[in-house]
Amino acid sequence: MTTEIGEFRQMLDAGRRYLTGTCSIQELNGRVSELATAAKFWGGHPALAQIAADWSVMVDRRWNEWGHCPNPISEQEFLAWLEGQLSSLGQMPNNSFKPNLLRGSA
Repeated sequence: MTTEIGEFRQMLDAGRRYLTGTCSIQELNGRVSELATAAKFWGGHPALAQIAADWSVMVDRRWNEWGHCPNPISEQEFLAWLEGQLSSLGQMPNNSFKPNLLRGSA
């Protein structure tokens, strides 16, 4: 049994749109947060939660809204990272996951 997590697709779409300048860092941050919440709720594969966590850290380092980040990254560094992520994640066959049966079904 697989369940599609639409939030994963939406996050990837927001990332693609960010690269073209049609998505703000704030919207991308929201999509990442939605994926993290969905991954936690559905109890899917830990890799999905890790992707959300990795993206959250990088978006936060780029946005650095309140100047709180000790190691912010430039727009160019973020764009290069995001392109790499989308390239590698774009190779995935779909955005489905198999529930982790050890954690129980959702």
